[in-house]
Amino acid sequence: MNKNRKYAGFITLIYAVIVILTLLLLIMLGLTDSPLRTAVSMLALLTAESAVYAYSLCWLRTVGTAKRTPPVLISGAVILAVYTAVVFFSTIVLDRMLALQPYWYAAEQLSVLILSLIALGAVGVYGWNAAAQEQKTADVTRSLRLHQMEMSEIAVIARSWNNPGAEGLKELLIELEEQFKYSDPISSPAMYETEDIISQQISLLHDHVALLLTLREPPADWKSETRALTERIACTLQRRNRELAALK
Repeated sequence: MNKNRKYAGFITLIYAVIVILTLLLLIMLGLTDSPLRTAVSMLALLTAESAVYAYSLCWLRTVGTAKRTPPVLISGAVILAVYTAVVFFSTIVLDRMLALQPYWYAAEQLSVLILSLIALGAVGVYGWNAAAQEQKTADVTRSLRLHQMEMSEIAVIARSWNNPGAEGLKELLIELEEQFKYSDPISSPAMYETEDIISQQISLLHDHVALLLTLREPPADWKSETRALTERIACTLQRRNRELAALK
């Protein structure tokens, strides 16, 4: 954090120096040339420099918290670099060298700014949508890991059951855990409802096993009920995997 503040302070200092030099240079040139065209150049250059400064701070903050640089941030930097290059090119060529009519020159600089804003906006919208989609995918993929953790928890509970039927219960749970182990770990946002159904079914199995441990004598049909619960989960899991395969 302190390193980021140090870099931010350094960037701010450079920005202040560049702004001061830009103002001094353009004011000196504007005294002997077209004041209107010089004013347009001043606004365009200050806008570009301020945009680069703001984007640099944004980059510094984002890179400091992210594991990798987001592609949308790189795309925005490319657009901003092109915009800044065009502004400086226009100032040197159209203003200084060709002395373009002020109104035409202003229209050119304004067009460059508008096009750049549109490009940045498009990249921003794409990045937001991509981030939202990635988050949905991560949430659903995380669901499978949670399912596996819940199954492990049920298995731990089952191992503490002091009953002759404990081995049969363990076998049922081991079979089900194996199916989770070999299921597709990469899910899809379209599978949210199916993943939620699996969560509910596992919760029912958890309550069922916990109830067995509280009973001195489990009901005669406990094994068939347990098998029915595990088979429902297995069927839903198989359906999930088939639907995932169809989506890919």
